[in-house]
Amino acid sequence: MASSDIQIGMSGVLAAQRAMMVSAHNISNANTKGYTKQTVSLATRLPLQTTIGSIGQGVDLVKIMRQKDDYLNSRIRFVTSSLGASSIKSQQLRELETVFNELSDASISNSLTSFFKFVNDLSQDESTSSRSVLVEKAITMTESIRAIVDELGMMKEFVKQSVESKLNEVNGLAKDIVDLNKEIHSLQTTGGEPNDLLDKRETLLGEISKFLDVTTRTQKNGMIDVMIAGGVLVSGSNALTLESSVDSSGKLNITSYGSSKHKPTGGELSGLLEMYNNTLPAYDAKLDTFATALIKKFNAIHSEGVGTDGGFTTVLGTNKVTDATKALNTAGLGLPFAPSSGDIYVTVINTSTGEEVKNKITVDVANDSLTKLSADIDGITNLSSAISDGKLQITADSGYKFNFSYALDPNPQTTGITGTTTPSISGIYNGSTNDVYTFTALGAGGTIGTTSGLQVEVRDSGSNLIATLDVGEGYTPGNTLAVANGVSVSFSAGDINTGDTFDIDVINDSDETDLLAALGINTFFSGKDASDINIEKRIREDVTLIATSIGESGDNTNALRLSALQNDNSIVGNTTLSDYLHQIAAALGEEANSAYKSEEKYTALEGSLQNRREEVSGVNIDEELVTLIRFQQAYQASAKYISTVDRLINTLLNSL
Repeated sequence: MASSDIQIGMSGVLAAQRAMMVSAHNISNANTKGYTKQTVSLATRLPLQTTIGSIGQGVDLVKIMRQKDDYLNSRIRFVTSSLGASSIKSQQLRELETVFNELSDASISNSLTSFFKFVNDLSQDESTSSRSVLVEKAITMTESIRAIVDELGMMKEFVKQSVESKLNEVNGLAKDIVDLNKEIHSLQTTGGEPNDLLDKRETLLGEISKFLDVTTRTQKNGMIDVMIAGGVLVSGSNALTLESSVDSSGKLNITSYGSSKHKPTGGELSGLLEMYNNTLPAYDAKLDTFATALIKKFNAIHSEGVGTDGGFTTVLGTNKVTDATKALNTAGLGLPFAPSSGDIYVTVINTSTGEEVKNKITVDVANDSLTKLSADIDGITNLSSAISDGKLQITADSGYKFNFSYALDPNPQTTGITGTTTPSISGIYNGSTNDVYTFTALGAGGTIGTTSGLQVEVRDSGSNLIATLDVGEGYTPGNTLAVANGVSVSFSAGDINTGDTFDIDVINDSDETDLLAALGINTFFSGKDASDINIEKRIREDVTLIATSIGESGDNTNALRLSALQNDNSIVGNTTLSDYLHQIAAALGEEANSAYKSEEKYTALEGSLQNRREEVSGVNIDEELVTLIRFQQAYQASAKYISTVDRLINTLLNSL
């Protein structure tokens, strides 16, 4: 019986001692990251059954438990993943804002404004110095555009490197979890409680969740499986090795076994993949849209104008096609943008007499090739054309030059006039479409400036009456008469007969196809998008080639049209070039602000959940001290009991 008494006392001493060790362990790890508070579970020993009833046999410490909430831990991992994604996105977008840097003097917006200011100045001063300044401003603008493209490219490379670095961390963490899985399984097999190992494993899961959104599944043997998008990262004692690769479409992917793709929806890797695959390409594409529109629209107008020489003796396109026999709208032909079907007007000028002959070439881009276009140009009197290394070359015969001007022909063909008067055309056509105006003498005819009631009517190509001109009594031969849409006419002294007629081409766009710009004929900008936009080499070498006019030197019509592009609200995305840049900056700012707010939200939520975890699993020093005192007293009481039993036994033995 005495032995049983001592055993009861010893059970109390041992239980209290071990409970104090657990409290001491809690206190020691109060500041250990990821540590989960442990508590003891005490239970009475099986009683001794006697004839007089059950006699207690003391206490056992049956289990040391972790104070955890699995749902709360899973929730924290989810929020940590979301915070990782939004944090990376916020960080990257703020960096992207500094790349575009729209608030600085060196921004594209400012360089664009400065460029168009000097285009406008050139319409008032066509001197060589003004032309040179314009070229310098254009070079500055194109350099700033290409610099941003380079910065975006470097950002993509840094993002790719960051993905590789974080995947190495994930792979290391996955291996550590496998090692812990094995240790936990081994300890549980021998009946141990792997509480501290479980804490370490939970901490590793939290670290992985910063990089990837993960879920877990616990096996019966104590091991866990860690699932990620597209597969199982850890399966008991095995782990995948994740790596990154760029596919044929330029997308960055996370793969395993060289092919299986994993597309995380949370974590820093999710944010980085989103930045690499979507955000950066989207802003790169917006910049390309801007640059391509600027190149196409500016070149389309520039190609229809002339520099100080008023035309060309020879011109070679700067853009080559891959196959001169294929239709001009064939994909992959090599042109910076697809041309359209329509008419191209080529004006051939006799340099001795000043006579101009305007020739129209109709192009069907779905069927016509560069070879066909070259043959059509070659068929124009006093012009020859050839294809050199996929580029179109046009050359005028000796004594002639040519251009693609939309200027009115001042001396129209008059084979339909049988009288002696000679008409002259002046002005600049400002109609909205290309057209043909037909002039026809009415009535019985007569003498210009003398015959009463002598009139000439003007109709467009749709036979609509445009104007009726009084050229008889009261008209002074040689005086200019307004027709319509900026077109004027004058008649010299002489006769005009009934039915005498002549036509003039009134041209708003001398290249409806934009083929000249696409082929690089008489263009200002080179390149196709933001990555290679530049100034044509021949313009940089000879600024007199800047096409400010549509005819003689001093005519600033084309410069004004180029300047007007600054305020053209249909040039790109139904807005102006400047407004489009502002929209890019505004969208970027809004996206960055949204990401920052998301980061703030998840930071606050994670903090709240961590506080709740501390309430459940964290160590409270004061509580542990109270627990320590409670078990200390229990220890002392049990020890006192053993001492008392010992004295009683000694007294009993001495009495015998």
